[in-house]
Amino acid sequence: MASEKAGKIASLKAGTTLEPLGNTRRGGSPWRGIKRHFASAVEIYGRFDLRSLGLARIGLGVLLLWDLLRRVPDLATWYSNEGLLPNHTVLWRPSSEYMFSFFFAASRPGEAAAMFVPCGIVFFLFTVGWHTRLFHVLSFACMVALHDREIFTENGGDCAQNLLCFWTMFLPMGARFSIDAVRASLSVRKERTAGELNDRAGAAAKAPQTKSIAFFAILLQLAVIYYFNAVNKHGWTWRRGAAVRYVLYQERMVTWLGLLVRDHVNFQLSRVLTYTTLGAEFAAPILILTPVGWQWARRVAVIALPLLHVGFAAGLNLGEFSFNMIGYFPLLMAPESWDWLSRHLGPSPSRARTVYVREDSALAFAWARLLSRLDVFERLRFEAGDAASGAWQVEDPATNRRTSGVLALADCVAALPCGLWVGSFLRLPGIRSLAGSLGRLIAAKEATLTRWLRLLPPGSPAAEPASPLPSPAKSWLLRRVAEARELAVVVMIIASTSQLLVENRAIPQRLRLPQPKWITQLVVYPRLLQGWQMFSADVPTGERMLYVDAVTFGGRHVDPFNEAGSRVSSLPVERIPPHMEQDEFWCDYTNRIPDNEAYWRALREWVFNYHNRTHRTEDRIISFEARLFESESPPFGETQPRNFKTRVMVSARE
Repeated sequence: MASEKAGKIASLKAGTTLEPLGNTRRGGSPWRGIKRHFASAVEIYGRFDLRSLGLARIGLGVLLLWDLLRRVPDLATWYSNEGLLPNHTVLWRPSSEYMFSFFFAASRPGEAAAMFVPCGIVFFLFTVGWHTRLFHVLSFACMVALHDREIFTENGGDCAQNLLCFWTMFLPMGARFSIDAVRASLSVRKERTAGELNDRAGAAAKAPQTKSIAFFAILLQLAVIYYFNAVNKHGWTWRRGAAVRYVLYQERMVTWLGLLVRDHVNFQLSRVLTYTTLGAEFAAPILILTPVGWQWARRVAVIALPLLHVGFAAGLNLGEFSFNMIGYFPLLMAPESWDWLSRHLGPSPSRARTVYVREDSALAFAWARLLSRLDVFERLRFEAGDAASGAWQVEDPATNRRTSGVLALADCVAALPCGLWVGSFLRLPGIRSLAGSLGRLIAAKEATLTRWLRLLPPGSPAAEPASPLPSPAKSWLLRRVAEARELAVVVMIIASTSQLLVENRAIPQRLRLPQPKWITQLVVYPRLLQGWQMFSADVPTGERMLYVDAVTFGGRHVDPFNEAGSRVSSLPVERIPPHMEQDEFWCDYTNRIPDNEAYWRALREWVFNYHNRTHRTEDRIISFEARLFESESPPFGETQPRNFKTRVMVSARE
């Protein structure tokens, strides 16, 4: 004690500061420690790389476009009154208390198709990042309208896409790899000479990180999806390791690859695959949320979990579920991952080129400015070109070989990130000829294009950039908008938590708190549902098939239902055909229609309209029976189903 007291006195004489009584850490207060831990939590759960957002935006945009395009072939079936879900039936007997869709205004296939077109335009403009925030909100509205029109066939893939599009609305998705980012960079610095194009400081955007509560919400959302999909799988097929074996005998869902391998999946292999699936789903929340070694944990998640979904998609047709889940993972990419990709996948030094720019041409100089922004690896060097040549010229510094025209354009594009394949495409003989004709047309109309694009000569005084700093009033407004955006995220996290407690069977009854009506509406209208229980509690150990035995005026027996929705539509049905190749819309309709008698009338009308779809008078239906055929999947050691049962669901005569 005496020596400790002497040490403190010596410290005071030396001018050092002692910690207050009760402090557990030397050199700081408890408040300072809390601030340090909070800063660490923000670094782990709230900070993200803008390049990851840009990649995620492109991925989400492609998913939205594909979701739209895959609905086009059966547009009349699911989005018009000529189909199985006419709008008057869906509105009179809605599948959800709260739903919104402007597609309810479409009665005919042509009207629905006319609405598909603007949706596609909105999705495309969001993908390329033009006015990104505006078209992100519009994309979300269009996506919800598409999904809400046919809630009857809604599945987990739709919910995953809804949530991905919603949570990312609060993030700056257009900050990188977008038209908005290029326009912002062009407006910050306006070069006058070819030499200034080589000074990329201030012109090429860096890749800083930023932070938002929305990123924390996305991490929580991913963890919730995997955890509840895992914890709800408590049935015997999962406990005994038989789930993978039985799910591959779902004939409406199995892919051609699943069909090839399923008879070779014995009990031991099924157990390995089943427990691997469960283990990956249970490990996912830990990998995503752990604060210990979180950088490496997320790298493992970014690689392992998408591979898991690729495996799902290879064996089963789950619609867009697997790919929508993969769409979350670009958001988890850290700066170190981008640095690794840059070192290993960036344009090689052999693609470096010297670009000779015509400084007297506003159009050519504008193209060079655009290239300087896209050339993030600085493989292009710009020099003043000969005005008399009138052609775009590029030189290979290694060989001093010059190219012009389309070949020069191909060399420039090949030097950009991900540009090698595009450059090779431009060199193809037919494409090269077409691009050359287009280039000559642009050269002939250069003056007109310059005027339309409002391009000024490079040396014009008007080319001086405006101040990039906003006014004090605008800065204040932007801060308030950002604060309101973060507050909205907090409100939606609370609403989603309430929905999670209400919707999941794994939640104890005592924790299922009453849900206010405003929260229900806030979550259900945009379909931000949280009931994650795919193939829970058990994988189905049997299969069902809906088929229609219809008699035409010409005396033929036809199956209009499976002609439209399946690979096989032969009659009579003695067993469920293998690999029916139904998409998820027909599959979910088959699962739900037997228990929804309110929709049977629409089915009857659709069957009787068979001749209108085939455009053959002799195909007019005079009577039909819609039958539900069920069987048990073969157990281990067998390959043929057993215990066939059939019953009439609907019958009618004209």
